[in-house]
Amino acid sequence: MRKKWALFIFIFFSASLLFLVKSDPFKGVFGFFLKPFWNFESILSEKIKNFFSSYFFLVEIKRENQKLKEENLKLRQELTYFVEREILYQKLEKLYKIEPPFQYPQVVAKIIYKAVDPFSDQIIINKGSKDGIMPQMPVLALIANEGVGLVGQVVETHKNWSRIILLTDPSFAADVKILRTQDRAILKGKGEKYCSLEFLPLYSEAKTGDTIITSGQDLIYPEGLLVGTLTNLSKDPQGLFKKGEVKPAVDLYNLNWVVILLKIPEISM
Repeated sequence: MRKKWALFIFIFFSASLLFLVKSDPFKGVFGFFLKPFWNFESILSEKIKNFFSSYFFLVEIKRENQKLKEENLKLRQELTYFVEREILYQKLEKLYKIEPPFQYPQVVAKIIYKAVDPFSDQIIINKGSKDGIMPQMPVLALIANEGVGLVGQVVETHKNWSRIILLTDPSFAADVKILRTQDRAILKGKGEKYCSLEFLPLYSEAKTGDTIITSGQDLIYPEGLLVGTLTNLSKDPQGLFKKGEVKPAVDLYNLNWVVILLKIPEISM
């Protein structure tokens, strides 16, 4: 009897196991015990899948952002270039339209060298003898984009470049006058920010704030060129003349372009 029951139990479990193997393992008793583990694996797999999807998505976003930054930088560079070109064209247009109260041919030149020292008193331009430039010719520049003023004088020329001394150079001198009173004096450079005004008559009623222009009496600079503004005035040590300082009308330390008047000197200095 026991052998029969043992045989029966063996056959039952064998049939059950065979049934589980052939059928879905997630069903029945076997599936009941394994289901929590398979659910955990499914959730973990989904999280891993989402992680890698998010990672590759972020990598792509980062790549796109970098590309957009590069394109933005390129566009900003192009915009800066065009803005500079526009400013340059506006300045050149004004320079080429200069019509001072005298008729002389003019050459517009670019400054190709100026020392870093803000008080450097000489510059080099990209025009020379082949353009008709000669020593002692007057040099002008725009004043705040409106009108022109005296910058200096050509002192050396070569075929493709020329050297210019500014108003502030110690070797510079010009015959000038007070616009309001018409009193003459001599303007000299002194290697500083301002120029000196010397040999102004004692009887002159000039005062600070007066405008200084070229007198035309030195036969080098045409009459009426704007030079600057008188900033202070006093008697010289000998008490024979008055002297003062003049602030140049042109910003000599931020020049990029100048105009050379092709005026042949009427005297040699």
